[in-house]
Amino acid sequence: MIWDTKNKTITKTFPTPVQQSCVNYLSYNAKNTSLAATTQNGDTVIYGLVSNIPVLTVKLSCSRSISAMKFHHESRSLLGLTTDEGHVVLRDITTNKDKVFFENVHASPVSDFAFSLINKDVLLSSGYDKVMHVYDIRLQNVVSTIRTPHTLTSLAINNENQVALGTKNGLVLVYDLRDLANPFKVLKGHEEEVRRVAFQPNKHKTVSADVSLREDMETLSPHKINSPVRGRASDMFFTNDTPPKNVELSVQGDAKADSFLVMMGLDKSNVDFDEEGNKSERKSDRTELRYRQLDAEKNISKMSTPLNSRTAETLGFPSPIGITNGVPDDGRGSHFNLSNVKQTNSNVNVANLDTKALEEMKDFVKLTLADVADDNRNYFLHIMMALTKQKLFLEKQLVGMNEQIQHLVQNQNALVEINRKLAMEIDQLKIQRNPF
Repeated sequence: MIWDTKNKTITKTFPTPVQQSCVNYLSYNAKNTSLAATTQNGDTVIYGLVSNIPVLTVKLSCSRSISAMKFHHESRSLLGLTTDEGHVVLRDITTNKDKVFFENVHASPVSDFAFSLINKDVLLSSGYDKVMHVYDIRLQNVVSTIRTPHTLTSLAINNENQVALGTKNGLVLVYDLRDLANPFKVLKGHEEEVRRVAFQPNKHKTVSADVSLREDMETLSPHKINSPVRGRASDMFFTNDTPPKNVELSVQGDAKADSFLVMMGLDKSNVDFDEEGNKSERKSDRTELRYRQLDAEKNISKMSTPLNSRTAETLGFPSPIGITNGVPDDGRGSHFNLSNVKQTNSNVNVANLDTKALEEMKDFVKLTLADVADDNRNYFLHIMMALTKQKLFLEKQLVGMNEQIQHLVQNQNALVEINRKLAMEIDQLKIQRNPF
């Protein structure tokens, strides 16, 4: 059943499967067109949310005990499943065939898994074997592994490459995917098993009360709201058998360059509005929006000023300041006329307009400085990640050379031993030939 929690009513009811069993996991797909329900007997029933009937039953040939299940957050036909035998499976529900199958990747039951919010081809899994794996779905391999001293029970990842791992002894380990050597935070506070972990969603930035016009204009903007998921430009991680390509240190280079920063999802210049926009369009739209807002507010202010000019001149109302207790003024208070009131009101409007324009200019300067700071940060991070990639490649080459040297030394020692044995055999043959 699907419930409306606000009205406390049932909105949809799905038919019961033929083989009745307890439902352990539920998950909606990316477009909210399908609902997956995994039962205790190992079957996963896919319901269509339009027809409200089962359209597919997913059965794994490798296992009948599902330990975790969820849809991919971006690909609506990709369903992730993990088992108690240590398998990780990605099933395409359109063809009902396995897209990726990691067999016995964990030595114990897989406790949880999650898809990266930055790179759609990155998958993470945790298990009771105290291990967390990082996978590349497209390359279908394990690119990184973390071994901890604790039994891992749950996993979560945010859009800043931070990974939280819940443990059986009540700890929460927080890692950064850019440095998996050690957790940068260990949260204590539970005395029992941590069954689920989650990151708090990012709050929207609060804006001043005078931006209602901007919100209306943004609602009419043809651009879509940008998704936190970055588009994948190239391989995410550097593998052992692939040498690095040319390092691009320019921030304004090709968006599809083989950048380690882009792979990790840290390059904000690769964020798409509608999978075709870029950051320059975003800046220009924001600048144009600010100018439109300033022009609109100036027009509103200009429309309000004539009430104090022409109307006051044509209508001959006596000034209330020049009348005291019903007695007409004798001329001494004649300087309190409508012209002074008109001048005062115009000065107030000009002051208000100047204050608003100054505030808007301050906001515009702040936004510009924030963009410049983001560009500088991305530039230095880009350089740092490129140098890190080159360093890793050189280290791997050095390790390979060391292994070759050790192999040569072993071969040399083996040849020396063979020569020694041959010399001994020659001496024995000489002794046998000439016994005296």
